[in-house]
This record gives sequence, structure tokens and C-alpha cells, in this order.
Amino acid sequence: MSDYEFGPDKLHEYKGRVGRYLEHAKKVASQSGEDYRHGAVLVKGGSVINTSINKNSYCSFGMRFRKKNQGNATVHAELGAILGVDRKLTYGATVYVARIGKRNDYKLSQPCSMCKAAMRHVGIKRVVFTINSKFAGSYKL
Repeated sequence: MSDYEFGPDKLHEYKGRVGRYLEHAKKVASQSGEDYRHGAVLVKGGSVINTSINKNSYCSFGMRFRKKNQGNATVHAELGAILGVDRKLTYGATVYVARIGKRNDYKLSQPCSMCKAAMRHVGIKRVVFTINSKFAGSYKL
């Protein structure tokens, strides 16, 4: 597991609660028109609170602060799922993150350090993410 920036605490098969929420994240990710199709589902107490996909050019205002050769301002799926959600709802919640390939199969979707820090800041308890077609990983924040 040393291939990961911060390795998973646990490995999960796609069944039960983990499978259901990652399947939901997969459906959300299929709505993304980007090259890397990521979907995130924010869950607390068995209820889906919010969903999001990765987006380019999310806000034209953000482009004012980027140089033209830096590409588009983006919002990662994990950030989109927590943005604008009351802290009472994010505290103790779990985020499920899925990335899908061109054949609609699961790919590695481990949150980056920026997303990890933002999720920790709003009180997310656990992150579950796709690794490949057999296993998902998870870790506590």
C-alpha cells in the first residue's frame, strides 16, 4: 500500500452499505463531462446529504485570479459535496468518492491533500474511495 499518498486504513469489497453508496457515487460521476469522471456522495446517519461531480470552469469569477496558461479553475467532487452544507450536517459524516473510466469501471479516486484538509476542516469523519474494480479503501480523518 505504499503507492498511496496516505494509504487506506481498510479495504472493502463493493457490497453492503459501501457498495450502495459507491454505486450512487458512480452514477453521479457518470454525469461529469470531464476527462477524469469523479463523483462524491456526502452521507450522514444513512441519509444522502449532498452529491457532486468534478467540474471545470465552475465559476467565472475564479478565472480572474488565474493566468491564461494555467488552465481552468476546477472544483473537485469532494469539495463540491461539502461546499455550502451546514457544519452540523458535515460533522461526523462520511464521503464516498468514485472515479469511473471510459468503460464505466472503477478507477483510483483517492482524495488529494487539499480535499483531505477541507474535509477534515468541516468535520468529515471517514472517506471511502474507489481503488479498482475489486476494492475500495477508506481512512478516518
